[in-house]
Amino acid sequence: MEINDRVYGKITINEPVLIELINSKPIQRLKGINQAGASQYVIKGKTVTRYEHSLGVMILLKKLGATIEEQIAGLLHDIPHTAFSHVIDFVFKKHQHNHDFHEKFHEKIILQSEIPQILEKFGFDINNIIDENNFPLLEKELPDLCADRIDYTLRDITASYGFSKKMNDYISSFIIHNNEIIINNEQIAKMFAEDYLKTDQEKWSHPLEVALFQILADAIRIALDEKIIIEKDLFEDDLFVYTKLKESKNQQILEKLKMINPNLKIIDDPNDFDFHSRNKLRYINPKYLNPDKSINRVADKFKDFADKLAKHKEWVKKGNFVKIVSY
Repeated sequence: MEINDRVYGKITINEPVLIELINSKPIQRLKGINQAGASQYVIKGKTVTRYEHSLGVMILLKKLGATIEEQIAGLLHDIPHTAFSHVIDFVFKKHQHNHDFHEKFHEKIILQSEIPQILEKFGFDINNIIDENNFPLLEKELPDLCADRIDYTLRDITASYGFSKKMNDYISSFIIHNNEIIINNEQIAKMFAEDYLKTDQEKWSHPLEVALFQILADAIRIALDEKIIIEKDLFEDDLFVYTKLKESKNQQILEKLKMINPNLKIIDDPNDFDFHSRNKLRYINPKYLNPDKSINRVADKFKDFADKLAKHKEWVKKGNFVKIVSY
């Protein structure tokens, strides 16, 4: 199987288990789920799907020399994502600050699909694969690097700003040290940490992005309350749910959908706002390898980055006071 990836280029997948999993219904469903939720309809560059990201995580793990089991886990890690990705965390507010609604369905959705049969056919233990604690290259807590965090960063930077030589510098700098991903150059580590903060401020946690998430979440919450959709519908894809909302004839829902367009204008004003919303805190403080083989974190070495990071945490904690000006 040949994959032409926007971040890693042309990649050949030879492993039959990976090919069969990629072609399975649960993975193919992810083609219809945009990582950016509501902002795909408004903000330029929001074109990354959960499918593309899942393949990207698998490819990155492959490039780093991870086991085939970890590559499989990487490919499968986003299967439980709902339509509109993290918008659903805003629907069920207790998940809003951690973006973890989908995670409670990980095991159930995989076990009820054809994936266990595929894995058994090729001699892999499903219980080992679905336990992400077994795969520290795939998932790590903040502020460390992991394949999931690295791939969505590289992918969203490329989609939003275009591919640059810097992407290749980043990709070639990631190494495995003591069973975790770190960076082999302090300057590249600092650049990557700063690019991550920039992308969060300009894209993931930008007030317009947060506003769009909240508006669509409100529409979905109304639809659930009015039984226009049921929870099971959330595990279809974006188009399925959006179509149900649009065809609902519910005026509250239709008014929310009307706001989701490129003409939407908002301001962030704590003195005059329609709603307050706070996004997930995202940042990295990556470890890097020094020439003498010692390990540092970026914020421990670079005070200017430590200061930026502290300000970023305060900015996210404050949240957004969104006033809708026009649409």
